[in-house]
Amino acid sequence: MDNNLTIWSVLEPLVYITDFKHLAEISRELKSPHATVRKYLNELEKQGILAKSIKGRLTLYKLNYSNLLIIDYLSLFEKSKLVARCQNDLLMKEIVSFLHKTFMDNELIIFGSAVENTKKANDIDILIIGNIKAKDKLKDFEKKFEIKFHVISVPKLDDISNTLKEEIKKKHLIINNTEIILRWILKN
Repeated sequence: MDNNLTIWSVLEPLVYITDFKHLAEISRELKSPHATVRKYLNELEKQGILAKSIKGRLTLYKLNYSNLLIIDYLSLFEKSKLVARCQNDLLMKEIVSFLHKTFMDNELIIFGSAVENTKKANDIDILIIGNIKAKDKLKDFEKKFEIKFHVISVPKLDDISNTLKEEIKKKHLIINNTEIILRWILKN
């Protein structure tokens, strides 16, 4: 059994897409054995989080967006992803702790290459929604940890272009106000 795989992390290949995916494709993306992935997917299907379709010998899965609790389940997924990322990267843990404390009233997302690896990223892309009152604190943090923030700030989520929204959907960590951000991501 893959020790890094959790019931929430198994959703990664299925979030924010509308098409069904084959079990083999999901297993390949997760780099985990079919049997382990199938066990988690079947449990999520029993809970109504996933829809399952069988076509001949193919077993296909997708998120069940008609489930009234899908935002709650996706919130758990996003929080689990954030916590796992912070456990595996101490710099990310420092960044997230700082951002939580400094921008607690803002919707906030880290996106781009830093989501996967803070050390290899040229900068940390951050989307902040609303008024930024702590620009000096951002500069101090950059100096202390020798990193560079690339901050995009807009008054409201609907001001973000579709191109940037699609980029954010691909690689992101939701830092604050998860449910609000999820509703925005899922809105067409």
